[in-house]
Amino acid sequence: MPAADRKSGYQLALSPVSVATALVVFAIAGFTVVLAGFAVGMLVGALVAGLAVFLGRSLGRMAFETGMSSTLTSRFFGFGHMGSAIGSVIFAFMILGFLAIESALLYQGTLLMLDLPDSWPVRVLLYGAMTLLWIALAIFGLKPALRASGVLTAVTLLVTVYMIVHIYVIEGASPMDVFTYGGVVPGGVWPRFEAAFSVMGATAGTIALVTTDFARYCRTRRDVTILAAAGPITQNLVMTVLGSLVVIGGMPEVVRYLMAHDPGLGPEAANAAGSTFVMQNTGAFFVIFAGWAGFVTIYAAQAKAQAINAYSGSLSLVNLADSLTGKKPGRAVMVVVGNVIALGMIAAGILEQFSSYLAYLGAMTLGMCGVMIADYYLVRRRRYDGSAQRVEKCNWAGVITLVVSAVTGIVLMATDVFALGFLVSLVLAIALYPVLRRRLPEGTGTTFVAGEEAAAEAH
Repeated sequence: MPAADRKSGYQLALSPVSVATALVVFAIAGFTVVLAGFAVGMLVGALVAGLAVFLGRSLGRMAFETGMSSTLTSRFFGFGHMGSAIGSVIFAFMILGFLAIESALLYQGTLLMLDLPDSWPVRVLLYGAMTLLWIALAIFGLKPALRASGVLTAVTLLVTVYMIVHIYVIEGASPMDVFTYGGVVPGGVWPRFEAAFSVMGATAGTIALVTTDFARYCRTRRDVTILAAAGPITQNLVMTVLGSLVVIGGMPEVVRYLMAHDPGLGPEAANAAGSTFVMQNTGAFFVIFAGWAGFVTIYAAQAKAQAINAYSGSLSLVNLADSLTGKKPGRAVMVVVGNVIALGMIAAGILEQFSSYLAYLGAMTLGMCGVMIADYYLVRRRRYDGSAQRVEKCNWAGVITLVVSAVTGIVLMATDVFALGFLVSLVLAIALYPVLRRRLPEGTGTTFVAGEEAAAEAH
């Protein structure tokens, strides 16, 4: 990357910050506080932010030193050319999952705003229209969407502030009710801490991988640190405060709104319905408190995010095909394929399984981060001169480590043995990889490709 094209960490931070203010993050932040209360939620937010900054800085330094994206970095460190296909699968699962969840949240908000029934004709119409919009933006409108990113992020935050003013100044709610809120999880501090960390902690690996893609453009190592800190601080601290103020403080008005629009709905049923809005209809808060302004804002802001999701998802699929077959299918085709996969995730009920999706995704992304960090820092001791002549087709030590660590974490969570199994995945990956690499040194059970071939990336 030429020095003239590099940017400061503050300039590059706009991209992870725009990801960190998406509707899905608002849902995660609000739900965390609903479960654990404000004090425990903020503690968890600070811990997760610290973990995400560590991961983002570690991976970002790798991308900065090598000048490669996260996809290519995984080819050179941890997995090999073909072995990196497993990383492309994880990245695609992450990006396309967010594409699906954001669409589902917008769909629910649209039903509320336009008072539409949740019927198959409405689903086909709305999801079809959104999918065509995401495809068009990813293929033809990505640059305008990126240029508008800063403005749309600012508008989203301003509308959120307006909602907070409406709740606490106009409606007269007390902020102390939020700050002293204890959460719905019964028991002491540990059950609430575990519940909160199981929701928010899994996102540490996702924001770190997003950061890695932009770290190669940094001017200095200090800029890498600034970039690595921007997304996690916004996502896990700022959004936790904003989300809790809106969700907890605004819940009484949401209940009143539901009862007014459905006279047959009693207080208990209205409270239950309002609680489901936190994770399954986050856009409802923007609709109820900001009306058409909120509705238009979430669509405009999410259109930008969805364009990036659709584009990034297509690159993951292209690189997956390249890793496995050596052929690069057209990006436009893979944009369509990615959106079809996202629709399949919606049909499979990804929004209803949001917490499980996050937890299992966390085991995969943190396991992947662990392998790459262990390979670069522990095995190679940061040795990379930028002139690698050859790269393994498959680094079996990395692939085996990722599978073992991710599966272990998922099994621990699926069987309710340990709700924070994704942390086990991270620790196990960092500990296991150096051991396996000594037993399976470079070239074991594989051949090599030229470094130039491994460094070829889809655009």
